[in-house]
Amino acid sequence: MDALKKELEIDLGNGTWILDIHNNPFFDFFSEKGNILRGSHVNDAVLLFNTALNILDETPEDEDRELHVLAGDYLFSRFYMYLAEAESYSVLEDMMNISKQLSSRKSQLASTGEIPDADEVKWLKYAPMLYLVERGYTDTKLETLIDEQVKDLDITSLPYITQE
Repeated sequence: MDALKKELEIDLGNGTWILDIHNNPFFDFFSEKGNILRGSHVNDAVLLFNTALNILDETPEDEDRELHVLAGDYLFSRFYMYLAEAESYSVLEDMMNISKQLSSRKSQLASTGEIPDADEVKWLKYAPMLYLVERGYTDTKLETLIDEQVKDLDITSLPYITQE
């Protein structure tokens, strides 16, 4: 994980601040070798994928909009590269299916004004990482960390939650 952090810092340069990788509890979690049960490349890739999806859930300041989009695109490209290099195509297919489900549900929430319950918010924000727990790639402590993050989340900050 330290190598991944360095790679991100080098590639994003002055824009690394947008990822806040040194204050991100998920980067810390994946840095602990005991938390990774198998497939470190899969864990790294899915972390990047989930981070990119969550970046898209943010509404950046006007002056940060370009960097915001570029950082998300960069994370998606690294995700694809990690899985392709290791020929982990089944994980790639699973992530694409999860992404379609998330996109569809977020669009539905935005158009209907429905408010999701806490379990659905957890899924909306962290489905790719929940996949890692379900498939035995990482320790179940990841789900505890996710629960902590969801507990502190202001769902009205999510662009697909209608604020009335």
